[in-house]
Amino acid sequence: MKLPALLDEIARSVESNDSTANEHVLLGQKLSDLADMVGWADGPIDPHQRIAVRIEALMDLLRARFEETKEPSVAALHDALAELHGAIDRHDRDLAVKRDADEDDES
Repeated sequence: MKLPALLDEIARSVESNDSTANEHVLLGQKLSDLADMVGWADGPIDPHQRIAVRIEALMDLLRARFEETKEPSVAALHDALAELHGAIDRHDRDLAVKRDADEDDES
């Protein structure tokens, strides 16, 4: 599943009143699997911060949902989303630093 589709699925789950803990766990596992693969990307994943903005909005929704329900699976889904967000950010920053170092070496 591609990241935009997964984020859409998470949004539907968060906004739905009939989402289940099992659904949250499965979505969290998909997020964790993606976070594990971030380092394999050849180039930047989110150079224009569009994914970051979307992830942060979903994290806000999850925080609000947790305040309403106190469901541990919602908190776990939030944490998995934060893990992916951090992995993408680190990956893109590492690539930017490497590009800057390579450019300095050519001078």
